[in-house]
Amino acid sequence: MDHVSTVYLREYKQKKEVRITSSAKPKIESKVIEKWQFLLNTLAKMVNVPSALIMQLQKESIQVFLKSEGEDNPYEVGEEAPLIYGLYCETVIGTQHPLLIPDARKIPIWAENNPDVDINMISYLGFPINWPDGEVFGTVCILDKKENHYSDLMIDFLNQMKLHIESDLKILNYNVELEEKNKMLEALNATKTKFLSLISHDVRGKVGVLDQFLQLILTNYNSIDKQNLKSIIESLSNSASSAYQLLIELLSWSKNDLMQLEPELKQVDLKELVKELIVFFKDVLNAKKLHTIQEYNTSQLICLIDPNILKTALRNIVSNAIKASDEGGMIKIRILSNEKNLIIEVEDTGKGMSQETIQNLFSSNLKGSSYSESVNASAGVGLILSKDLLTKINSTIEVESTLGIGSLFRIKIPVLSQE
Repeated sequence: MDHVSTVYLREYKQKKEVRITSSAKPKIESKVIEKWQFLLNTLAKMVNVPSALIMQLQKESIQVFLKSEGEDNPYEVGEEAPLIYGLYCETVIGTQHPLLIPDARKIPIWAENNPDVDINMISYLGFPINWPDGEVFGTVCILDKKENHYSDLMIDFLNQMKLHIESDLKILNYNVELEEKNKMLEALNATKTKFLSLISHDVRGKVGVLDQFLQLILTNYNSIDKQNLKSIIESLSNSASSAYQLLIELLSWSKNDLMQLEPELKQVDLKELVKELIVFFKDVLNAKKLHTIQEYNTSQLICLIDPNILKTALRNIVSNAIKASDEGGMIKIRILSNEKNLIIEVEDTGKGMSQETIQNLFSSNLKGSSYSESVNASAGVGLILSKDLLTKINSTIEVESTLGIGSLFRIKIPVLSQE
């Protein structure tokens, strides 16, 4: 593992793996380093020892992270010792307990093959330093060139410094987590904004049809015979019911799932879904005299998918195809499959797009693109969100288009086991 180190516990004659500072951890800020430096200098003076250190454990070595600034301190910042000796700090890290050695020369296990004794640092007192999640940072310790049993006051002072350092690490880590959560909230708010834009896009279309029917009735009330009036009212009722059902579905989905955006997979009959789409857009299609063609070139029409996500993406694509089409045009919805995917294609005979527009179609900046101009301002936002939503169900969206001929949007849904 990349973030694991092996320390040697000299007294126990055994090795132990420990988790070390991972790349996800924040850098120690300069103001924190300045504070720690002040504490080390104060500690060394109060305890009257030549060396107070903060050590950091690396994968294959232990390094002097900071040192007290006295002239007789033999250690240097950045100095490293390989993890082959079973140093004092290795035992502190491995046992996660403080270590007190009054005089290493008098303890056989510590007297031999000890780089600290070689430079006459014979007494040691150290405490472990850890990140909040248990990853090891290193140790804080003091060393002396003479035998030193260290008083209870000294031991307590060093322990308080350990706790203070760990508190700083906790704050640094919390700040990073807070920054990450703020980024997630910003992304979520952006998604929510786009989602609400798409809701308004769908609902506005249905309400617009209702308004047109009501205006038609009011304008021609005296000249409309009962049979025609009944037909208009039936269409009005169907459109109102459709708009109501759409609003219930979208608001329910927004309330329950938008914050998590976790797909809820269900078995969906794509043929029935396409029929629902045609019914949903029936009035708009009739108003523009658009012909619809449905093709099913596969027997595999049941898929495991989140129906709300797929419906939302398809409604937006079909709606844009209708708006891009001239009166009397054609919209074809085709379902086919291959070994890996179920494929839904929506093809129109509208104005089409240039290759430049296609390349930028799903970017956040669509201002001035011929497609968004030919449809409406919400088209780009809706397509961006549709792509984002489809990504959550491991599906993709592709576009083919030719100016003056039309566009084809293709959704690829991976074939999942229904067991």
